[in-house]
Amino acid sequence: MVSLGQRGDVAVGVDVAEERKGLDLVALDSQRRIVASYGKLSVAAVAELVIDELKPSIVCVDSPPAFSLSATTRQAERQLARLGFPAFPVGPDPGDHPFFRWMRVGFRVFAAISEKYPLYRNGDPRGCAAEVFPNAAAVTISGRRRRREETKTSFRRAALDAAGVAADRLPNLDRVDAALAALSGLYALEGSFAALGDPDEGVVVIPKLLDGPLTSYPLPARAQRTSSNPSR
Repeated sequence: MVSLGQRGDVAVGVDVAEERKGLDLVALDSQRRIVASYGKLSVAAVAELVIDELKPSIVCVDSPPAFSLSATTRQAERQLARLGFPAFPVGPDPGDHPFFRWMRVGFRVFAAISEKYPLYRNGDPRGCAAEVFPNAAAVTISGRRRRREETKTSFRRAALDAAGVAADRLPNLDRVDAALAALSGLYALEGSFAALGDPDEGVVVIPKLLDGPLTSYPLPARAQRTSSNPSR
């Protein structure tokens, strides 16, 4: 474990799921070393780790911060889709629908840390909480699509390894996605990122590692989905 005095900037990534499953959290320092790795956390435990213990420079959450107030999709989803990353649409509040329960947990994460880490909308992301997309991060970091014979886990682990993160220390896909979220935060702190969407309704932060438009990347034809977090 890296001591607090040696870590420099720290980015926290949170992978969100339904409350019964719990949340995963990974923190990376500026050298891309894992300084914290937890699973099966409650929202309160995430907030306590972030605010009282880790005190990162940025918090990145694999979830929207709120439902749309005006349309069936947010501008962020439409832009992601044009890049080849279709995500489940974040429309108006559908009520107590079981499909959206994981998303409501994400809303609670943003709310629980909002006093210390306000939602990122534009400008400098330091000191903010940002919505991220691990699938987009893995592809942009790798510079290629996931091959048909690769599992989602192996592809995303390879992306972390290529970026200098010790993916073998992460026990499952949820922890891998939390690390990709944190890595997205480190790139954002370095200025190597794009913020997709309308700042008024929420933006998605993804790494941008090449000069030129995001369409320079060989992006995937369709999103890869899981049952507990269908949009990511």
